[in-house]
Amino acid sequence: MSKRILIGFSLLLILLANINLIAQQPARKTGEPAVAASGSVNAENVAKVIETANQLLEEVSQLRGLKILSPVKSGTKSRQEIEQEIIRGFEEETTPEEIEATNKTLKAYGLVPKDFNYREFMIRLMTEQVAGFYRPKTKELFIADWNDLEQQKPVMVHELQHALQDQHFNLGRFEKWPNGDGDREMAIHALIEGDATALMYNYQLKPMGGDVTKIPSLAGFADQTLDQAKREKQDVYVSAPMALRESLVFSYIYGAAFVQELLKKRGWAGVSQAFTDLPQSTEQILHSEKYLANELPIKVTLPDIAKQLGDGWKRVDADINGEFGYTLILAEFIGKKDARQAAAGWGGDQSVLYEKSKTGQLMLTHLSHWDTEKDAMEFFRAYTQRTMKRYPTTKPRATKSETERSFPTPDGEVFVQLRGQSVLVLEGLPADRLTEATKLVEALWKSGKL
Repeated sequence: MSKRILIGFSLLLILLANINLIAQQPARKTGEPAVAASGSVNAENVAKVIETANQLLEEVSQLRGLKILSPVKSGTKSRQEIEQEIIRGFEEETTPEEIEATNKTLKAYGLVPKDFNYREFMIRLMTEQVAGFYRPKTKELFIADWNDLEQQKPVMVHELQHALQDQHFNLGRFEKWPNGDGDREMAIHALIEGDATALMYNYQLKPMGGDVTKIPSLAGFADQTLDQAKREKQDVYVSAPMALRESLVFSYIYGAAFVQELLKKRGWAGVSQAFTDLPQSTEQILHSEKYLANELPIKVTLPDIAKQLGDGWKRVDADINGEFGYTLILAEFIGKKDARQAAAGWGGDQSVLYEKSKTGQLMLTHLSHWDTEKDAMEFFRAYTQRTMKRYPTTKPRATKSETERSFPTPDGEVFVQLRGQSVLVLEGLPADRLTEATKLVEALWKSGKL
C-alpha cells in the first residue's frame, strides 16, 4: 500500500513552501531585515530567475556544507508544462500495470472510492501543488512561472539542495526502485526530501537567528497542512482521499522531522552519512532513535495462493505497508491517534493483492510481525475495530478463539488472526471459497516466512 510513484524528479509542494514558521521562530535580532516581496516570475524575467538561482546556490552550499561541483541549469515552466513533465514522469518511471495495481490496492483497503482513478487524480493533485522541481536525469531545476520571485526563493533553495545532493550522493541511483519494497523506497525518499526541506526552513529561519534544531518537531506541521490548504483554496488537495494527502506530505514533513533529529545528534555530516547508511523503513523515519540504533525491519514473505483460490485468480501486486502504511490503513476508519498507537510496534510485513480476471473481484492477504506480543494484540484489536467501522452493518461470526475474527462483508469474507507476535489478515475471500478458508489460512501461516 505504501508504494511510492516516484516520477523521475524531486519536487516541492506549494503547501510546504508556504508553511508559517513565524510562531516557531526566535525573535529577530535588532537590525535584521524582514524578507520583502518583489516582482513576479514570468517568461520576461527568466534571466532574473537564473541570476537568483546562481546567487542562492552559493548560499545553499554554505548552509548545507556541500561544495558546488558543477553549475546548475535553471529556468521556469508554465503550469501546462509542469503538468506535461508530471505525465512524462509517470510514463517513464512506471508501467500502466503498476499504476493500476496501486489503484486497485487502494480500493481493496477501502482508502479510495471504487470508481477512483489514481493516475488521473495524482496528475491533477501534483499539478496543483508543484512549486518547483529538479530532474536528476537532465541536471535541471525549474520553478513555476506564476508565483512571485521573492516567494519562490525558498522553493529554489529546496531544489538547489536537490542539485547538490545529486552532485554528492547521486540521486539517479534511486530512480529505478524494485517493486515490492515500497516502505524502504518511501523512507529513502523521506531522507532526500527531508534534507532539502530542513535546509529550506533553515534558510527561512536564518534572518531571525534561528534554525530547525531550535524549534519544536517539524512533525507537528503534518496535521496543519489540510487547514492551510483550505485557507489557500487548494481544491484538489482538500478533496483528496486522506491516505493520498498524508502520503504526499510524508516525505517532506516527517522526512524533515527525521533530519531535524539527525541534526541535533550528528549535524549535517550525519545527514550526509545517511545517504550511505540509508534508512530502511518508514518506522525509522518516524522514530529516528530506531534508525540511530540500526533497528532493522524483519523480512516477511507470503506464498502465492492464486491456484488455491481457483480459476481466473492471479497475484497482481505485492508490497510492504510499513508502519506509515498501516497507520493510514487504520486511520481511515478508527482515527489518527489510535492508528498511530496501534501501528507503532511494527516489525515487518508483506501485503499481496489478488484479482479474479472475469469479475474484477479483489482479495488481500497481509502478514505482519510486531515487536512484542502486546504490540501484535494491539494491532489485532485495531484491525478488528477497523473492519467493523468499515462494514458497520456486518456482524462478526462466532469463533472458537479470542485471537481470531471472521466477518461476512459485501466485499467478501474478512479473517483476522493473531498468533504470538504476528497477525494474518485475509480479506475479500469470495463466498464460493469459504469452505477453503481454513486451508487457505493455514497455508498462509505455514508458508509465510518471517
